[in-house]
Order: sequence, then structure tokens, then C-alpha cells
Amino acid sequence: MRLFIGFDVGGTHIKHGVIDEDGNELAEDQFDTPEDEETFRQKWREVVQAYQKDHEIAAIGVSFPGHINTHTGKAAKAGALDFLDDVNLYDLFAELTDLPVTAENDANCAALGELWRGAGRDYQHFVCITLGTGIGGGIVVEGDLWRGSHYRAGEFGVIPVGNNGEGMHEVASARGLMEACRRALAVSEEEMPKGEALFKLMENDLHLREAVEEWARFLARGIYSVISMFDPQVVLIGGGISEQEKIYQLLDRKLQSFDEWEALQVPILPCELGNQAGRLGAVWLAKQALSRREA
Repeated sequence: MRLFIGFDVGGTHIKHGVIDEDGNELAEDQFDTPEDEETFRQKWREVVQAYQKDHEIAAIGVSFPGHINTHTGKAAKAGALDFLDDVNLYDLFAELTDLPVTAENDANCAALGELWRGAGRDYQHFVCITLGTGIGGGIVVEGDLWRGSHYRAGEFGVIPVGNNGEGMHEVASARGLMEACRRALAVSEEEMPKGEALFKLMENDLHLREAVEEWARFLARGIYSVISMFDPQVVLIGGGISEQEKIYQLLDRKLQSFDEWEALQVPILPCELGNQAGRLGAVWLAKQALSRREA
């Protein structure tokens, strides 16, 4: 069975693993995201060489932040890794390994991971929205990515949903929720309750409940817009916050108040793969690319 290396490049950590062609992960690890290109090159090469000592690797898939032309490898914007803006990733990786390498936007990879082994495996048309520091998105149409003419399809974070036109990145992301709740509680970031504790606290705190309700309204506006544009079979929500059941109750209540929701509504479900989705999706693409080369 062929083996692949999957990388998921994030602003804080770079996660990686050896994955077989059925999507089973045989080994995994991570390292801190470097702050310069030379260190990035060194760390990336070391990981590949270490895996090659123990495994026969067929190809590499890389989930990468920013706008990636998956055909040419050009990264117009590399997210938090600004030292790689306007760098051709395929040229970069070709200097570090003789293995075939495929690179794709991280939100797109997360959507493909869910399509392959997660919550999207029973659907051919769906939208994946990831809630984190910002908001990412992947659009799957007929079982494949829809990237757009400039490789920017799925940039849902720029949709204006706030009362003053603020984008989803600012007011509907997980960071937006935490900031709104912090203001409502009048506490520092270090004192902020996390996860389930935050949603339990809102039951008895009026100001906190109002902040969470407003955040849910902003997120619902964005989801409603996405559904009205793409008419998917399902919307998948990713990111750590997606594990909170209370979110889906809040979203349902807000969406029910929108005109035409009864006609437009589709299921809204949590993603299943967590942090593994990105590197699985990257490997799925690497596997497809390798099959085309061999055909």
C-alpha cells in the first residue's frame, strides 16, 4: 500500500504525519512554525528525511494558509507565514525533496479531509466553514473543490455580517466570540472561561448571554448567505468551538427568523476530523495527483 506524508502548516504549529492511501495515519508529530524561510526549509526537510528512513513514501501533500494556485504552486498570500508571500511552493519544495508535492489552501484541505474520511463522506455538494482566529471555508461541488477563478473561493470571512458592516472574520469567528464575551464579563484574556464553562455561565449572566446571542446572529447571517449562494446538501462547521452543542441550538433559532429559511434550510453539522482534517485532505489531493501522473 502506498504511503504519503501529510503536512498541515499553521500559524503556531506545523502538524505532519504518514498516511496510507486509505486515510489511516501511521505516525504523526508537530513542530513550532518557524519565523523565517531558512528555518522553515530546514525543519520541513528534516521531517521528510526522517519519515523516509522508516517508510517508503510515494508523495507529499501540504495544507497551507493563504491563496494557493494549486496548478503552479504560487502562494500569493501565505497567511501568517508572510515570509513566504509570493513564493512558488512547488519550486521551494523541489529544492528540498525529489518526491512529488501537492499544495492547497488549508480550509480547502479540511473540506477534502471531511469528504474523504469525515462528516462529508455521504455528500457530493457541501460547504465547510472553519471557525478559529478567522474564518476559513471550503466548497465541494460534485465531489471536488470549487476554487474560483482566482483561487479565493470560500473566503467567507470577508462577508459583511456585523451591524456596521464588519466581516465574519471580525465578529463571527471563535476569536470574535471570545472577545465579545471578554468585554461582557469585563475580565482579562487569562481569566476568560473556556468551552463548555463559558456556555454554562451564560445561563445566569445576562450580559454574557446577550454577547453570545449577538455573535450567533452574526454567524447565522453568514451561514444564511452562504447557503443562499451555493445551495449545498449540508453545511459543516469546523474548529474547536464546533464541538459545543449549544452553538447549533443558537444558530437554529437565529436562522428560523430569516425570510425564506424554511425553503433554503439544510442540515448544519459539526466536522468530525478535528486537527487531522487538513493533512488528510492534503494527502487526498497528493493521491489524486499521483494517480493522474501514473495514468
